[in-house]
Amino acid sequence: MTRRPRVLVTRPEPGASRTAAALAGAGLDPVVMPFTRTVGLSVPADRIAAAGACDAVVVTSAKALTHAPAALRAALAGKPVFTVGDATAAAVPDDAGTVMSADGDALALADLVASELPKGRSVLYLCGRVRTGTLEDALSDAGYAPVLIETYDVEKVSHLTDTLIECLREAPPDAIMFHSGVSAGLFLEAVADQDLNEVLDKIDFFVISERVARRLETMPSRSVTASPEPRDDALVACVRRAMAGR
Repeated sequence: MTRRPRVLVTRPEPGASRTAAALAGAGLDPVVMPFTRTVGLSVPADRIAAAGACDAVVVTSAKALTHAPAALRAALAGKPVFTVGDATAAAVPDDAGTVMSADGDALALADLVASELPKGRSVLYLCGRVRTGTLEDALSDAGYAPVLIETYDVEKVSHLTDTLIECLREAPPDAIMFHSGVSAGLFLEAVADQDLNEVLDKIDFFVISERVARRLETMPSRSVTASPEPRDDALVACVRRAMAGR
């Protein structure tokens, strides 16, 4: 029987299982090894009150909505919601106002807001503690007043380094996927000083965006491929095409 190419999935659950299912459906052999886990953050009452006073909402990750406390989600009722993509849009509460998807990245989302919302309005940005800062800067530059509320954080999975190094030494994958700069950074940290250059040179790396690709510029790999669009399905398609001849 022909061996199916093995692909290491590093994103946290529940997304990791969805990615693994898509890879398996494409005839690949997914290995799920989340590098991080997502944890919810408490939101003070005064921040929830501030959310209720905002004119619109922007969201770049479904996790920001799923980890939002009930009172904060209730504060979104009737407000227009702008999301970075359709997957995030699907997590918006049913009682929110019109939902508009940029189907792109943070800058595309800022452009969508600018095309639909009068300047000077306050925009609630539901976000994670770890972020690039791109969206809030773009909104401010466009003349809006972003109000940031952090609803989740990411934590490194315990024993990650030992588990990852064992995998790379004993059964190295053909490809590794990174959905965030955090996971790419943790990978570099784990493999540093491990004398794995010969192993890494045979692995193809696939990342969700050019920004994440830049985190891997020092990687001794023959291939680092960035998805043409920052979506999981587009990234899976990149992996499928590259692994087709293996």
